[in-house]
Amino acid sequence: KHIPLIHPLLNTLEFCATQHKAPATKPIDLTCVLRVTKGYKKTKAFQDGVFELTYELILNYISQLSISISFPEVAFPVTVWLKKWVKKCTNPKYTGQIKQILEKIETVTRDITERRSTVTFSPKDLEQVTKWERDLPESALTKYFNTWLRIHRSVLAIAEKKAEEEDAKEKEQAEKEGDDEAEAEDQDSKPAKTKKSKKKAKEAEPVENGADKNKNKKKTEKEPEIKKVEKADDGQFVDGGDFVEEMVLSD
Repeated sequence: KHIPLIHPLLNTLEFCATQHKAPATKPIDLTCVLRVTKGYKKTKAFQDGVFELTYELILNYISQLSISISFPEVAFPVTVWLKKWVKKCTNPKYTGQIKQILEKIETVTRDITERRSTVTFSPKDLEQVTKWERDLPESALTKYFNTWLRIHRSVLAIAEKKAEEEDAKEKEQAEKEGDDEAEAEDQDSKPAKTKKSKKKAKEAEPVENGADKNKNKKKTEKEPEIKKVEKADDGQFVDGGDFVEEMVLSD
């Protein structure tokens, strides 16, 4: 049973008809995202993400129908709607990709129309229809979708790897700056400690010198120096070879 999923996808594509000019931000994977902020909806990155995801779903849906005997009838309204959208879209990147889908749709439609023009069964013969569809070769849409998907995933893998490398560099730079700041703080704290220790030593030095002086003074008082005094021939006393005041000695 055919389920028309193309209409919600085409309505979503309307969001990308007008080009957004908000400042670019880092793109996000919208595969599992349910809600974003109002400000992010106006950015070009969000619009690119919506278009790429919608484009992939439309291409996947159309490629699945390209092996159906009724593809020309199913693809006709989609072709009409996409051609109208291309005329009003202001983003040349988006219009170029949609035009590629239109070209592949026209190719597959022409191929299936030529093939089914020679059949002898009616649409009611479901077994014959199934067998005919099974014998169809891979369509141009299927080939294009597989190629686009492989390239798209490789581009995403490169972008993710680049983003991881940038995050690693930013983390390494932040750690390096943190180490430099810590080293600078250590260098600033060392001179302060040296000055403080010198100040303490300087304060302790007078106390130690004063204690030594007092100790020497006490030692001097306790042990007075004994000078050798000699008497000269003229009755005067000399001290170490120098004349001193004459002293009167009493017996």
